[in-house]
Amino acid sequence: MSEQQTITATLSTDERFSFFFEVLTKTGLNAVLSGPGPFTACAPTNEAFRRLSPIAFDAVMQDPEGQMTRVLQYHILFGMLVQRDLKKLNFPKTRLGTTVEINERAGVVVINAAKVIIPDILCSNGVIHGIDAVLIPK
Repeated sequence: MSEQQTITATLSTDERFSFFFEVLTKTGLNAVLSGPGPFTACAPTNEAFRRLSPIAFDAVMQDPEGQMTRVLQYHILFGMLVQRDLKKLNFPKTRLGTTVEINERAGVVVINAAKVIIPDILCSNGVIHGIDAVLIPK
């Protein structure tokens, strides 16, 4: 068994999350997810980014130090929350300082409206959950 890597290192080599990794790097949040943590990264897949409306996508991409950073911070939770722990929470606080809503529907963990489709990618400083939508803070 190979040694676990940080969340950032894991995302950098997993093609399912290449766009999430790219925008993390643009905002500098890749450094945060390389730190000691523990963190839970709710990582939108590449397909999730492709489904984002063009207007929302452009608004986020045009402001990497503002809106993009806010959006990405909304995907980071504190602590190592594997799926069995994640589904017990209702409104955990994000790195942005606001909360997300977590429910379980038909055995699937849902964060706001995003389904966890790739759970429990364990890393040395936390865990990644692949989600099927980009979370946009209010």
